[in-house]
Amino acid sequence: MTTALVIPADAERAGLAALADLSAVSPAAALRRPLGELVDATLAAAGRSDNTRRAYQTAAGLFLAYLDGARGDVIPAELAASWRPFAVPGQDGRRATWAFNGPAGVLRLVDPSTLDGFRAARAAAGDGPETAALRVNAVRSLLRVALRDGVLTHDQGLALGLTPYKAKQRRDPQPTGRRLTPAEVRQLRAAVDARTPKGARDLAILDAMLYAGLRRDEVAGLDLGDFHQDGGRWWLVLTGKGQKTRRVKVADPLFRSLTAWQDAAGLVIGLGAGALFRSVNKGGGVTATRVNGSVVGRLVAEYGAAAGLAPLSGQNRLGAHDLRRTCARNAYDNGAPLLLVQTLLGHADPKTTARYIGALETDDNTAVDFVNYHPAERRAGR
Repeated sequence: MTTALVIPADAERAGLAALADLSAVSPAAALRRPLGELVDATLAAAGRSDNTRRAYQTAAGLFLAYLDGARGDVIPAELAASWRPFAVPGQDGRRATWAFNGPAGVLRLVDPSTLDGFRAARAAAGDGPETAALRVNAVRSLLRVALRDGVLTHDQGLALGLTPYKAKQRRDPQPTGRRLTPAEVRQLRAAVDARTPKGARDLAILDAMLYAGLRRDEVAGLDLGDFHQDGGRWWLVLTGKGQKTRRVKVADPLFRSLTAWQDAAGLVIGLGAGALFRSVNKGGGVTATRVNGSVVGRLVAEYGAAAGLAPLSGQNRLGAHDLRRTCARNAYDNGAPLLLVQTLLGHADPKTTARYIGALETDDNTAVDFVNYHPAERRAGR
């Protein structure tokens, strides 16, 4: 026989009216779930290391002990003996551990004032502001897992300002995407028939990524007025991702393909306004319509397939970012310092640049090779 937990009539005066449907033995399996199992699920979801998991377990134990004192008096006497205390600190011989009693449904007793009270209680117990904040955040993770698993109600989650727990995607420290070899770059460019207006445009689009490291939306957004002459060289000044402005030298191969495109389209870079890369109709006529980033991405995939480098569609198709990575890696391989490559790409963090070019992947040369306290000694083997 099971016994239902009913919040007493005076619960409303205690601020628990919204929790009157609490039933630890209701047909809902989520509410009958052991409290310790829910804590373990939180540790598995949010714990990134042994230290983090221990900290989360301690925060959960302290919070449930606080919840027991603040709301536990509404538990009927016939259940209190087996449920309370909700959390008990123990000792495994090396560090404190916690045992958790009762069903996960006791978390239906939590309301916004409970979290505020817990924070104040931790401050009163001597926790510094940082420690208290970390413990409250750990508790919020526990409650978000409870919301995800159906222990907390939707309305309760809204009142607490919580969303169901969703594990953060870990950032992959390994290089991602593809970087073409010089031979593959030549294959890709050779697949373009630059004798037609469309081909002239498409080769210039590819070169803007291969020789200037532009993103596909940056390519699509180029205007004639973005190009300037300085010191006998052409420069491109553009505002990219994150509203960062950067100045990129126009490499000779890119200048040649841009010249062919502007001649075919009747445009002049550096003069006037308007889009640089425009749609070309079936008859080879250049329109005033600017190409968009999707068109740039599609062109890269089409020429990648035509060159035999990748399938036309699917996960392994050649992408615009692959050409950007290729530009960065080629510059690095030919002696460009990481800082210059970072500036070219417009990255705020050099670690992002290192991932792009695969600088930490298989390079034999490392900073260790440059450590030398005796200039007369040779680097290798000394």
